[in-house]
Amino acid sequence: MLLYQTYPEEWIDHYEANGLLLKDPTIRWGLTHTGLCDWADLKSKDRHGVLEEAAGHGLRHGIAVSVGGPKERTLGFFAREEPPFTPEEKALAQALVQELHDATEGLAALPEEELDAYRALSVGLNARG
Repeated sequence: MLLYQTYPEEWIDHYEANGLLLKDPTIRWGLTHTGLCDWADLKSKDRHGVLEEAAGHGLRHGIAVSVGGPKERTLGFFAREEPPFTPEEKALAQALVQELHDATEGLAALPEEELDAYRALSVGLNARG
């Protein structure tokens, strides 16, 4: 329903231009699991080299967080060049994604005009990058 992106613009453009969403092992993991997963644990499942491409754009270390049920899932992805995420940072990321999930739970049931306001906020935040 909502998408907030703060990755570097160059990576977002490359990701979109190459249709990597459908090839991304972090997305696949997040849609089929809940919890937290280190990108390094997904490298063997990355048949299309998405994680290697991300590393080439300065996103060498990453984590995926997935919370909620199968019908209302919230995914969060965090990445940087160095260093790997600490256990404390992973716990904070998971808590933040859970907080976002809780704050937006039931959004799909809102009237379309209210959803449009949330979407406009999403576009504004993404544009500021």
